[in-house]
Amino acid sequence: MRKTPSRPDDISHHGACKARRAFGLKTLLCAFACALGGVPAFACPTVEDLRNGIEFRTADGGKEIHRQTRPDWIVITTTFADGNGTILEAYQGLYLLSLIPIEAGVPNLRQREDYANSAELEQWQAPEPNKAWENPTPSGGQALAGPLETVLIDACRYDKFTVELTYNDDDTYRETYDYLPDLGIGLLTKTEASDGIDTYSYVSLRRLGE
Repeated sequence: MRKTPSRPDDISHHGACKARRAFGLKTLLCAFACALGGVPAFACPTVEDLRNGIEFRTADGGKEIHRQTRPDWIVITTTFADGNGTILEAYQGLYLLSLIPIEAGVPNLRQREDYANSAELEQWQAPEPNKAWENPTPSGGQALAGPLETVLIDACRYDKFTVELTYNDDDTYRETYDYLPDLGIGLLTKTEASDGIDTYSYVSLRRLGE
C-alpha cells in the first residue's frame, strides 16, 4: 500500500510546475548584512518554530507546512500546485499514521486513511545516522539511515541524513527522506514503486507567523 499521497505529477492533466519563488535577493541581503557585521534579515527556523509551523516550498510549486501538535508528533499539511493536497500525521516526523485528502482547499474527512495505530508506530525508534532498524508490527517495516551530512535550503544550512523506509505490507514500495535532526522532521525526497520513481526537492522555507 502506498504510504504517500499522489503529487501533481501523478495526475495526468497536471504537468510538473516550475519553481515560482526566487531567492537571489534574500540571499544577497543576508550576505550584505553579514559582511557589515549586522544581523541577517532572514532568521532560519528552529525547532521552537514548529509550534506555529514551518513552511517548505518545493520545486514543483507545492508547499508543506510542518507543525508539532504533541511531543514526537508532526502534522504535515501539503498543498499541490493545483490547490489540492493532504493532511498527514507522522510519528517522529517520519512514520505515517494517517492521511486526509484536501480537495479544492477543503479536507475530505470521509476519505481519511489510517496506515497504523499509535502503539504500532511508537515501536519505531528515533532516527539516527549510520544505523539500520526495524518495526516488526504489520504496519511497520525497515529503515536504513545514511551518514550525517548537511543540506542547504534557501539560505539555511541544517544537519541531515537520509532515511530509506520499506514496509512490511508492500515490499515493492520504498521512500527516501532527508531527516533534519535539529528540527525533528523528515522531508520526502524520493518514492520508488512498481509504476516508477518520483523525486522531490525543497527550495525555500520560512517560519509561520512572521
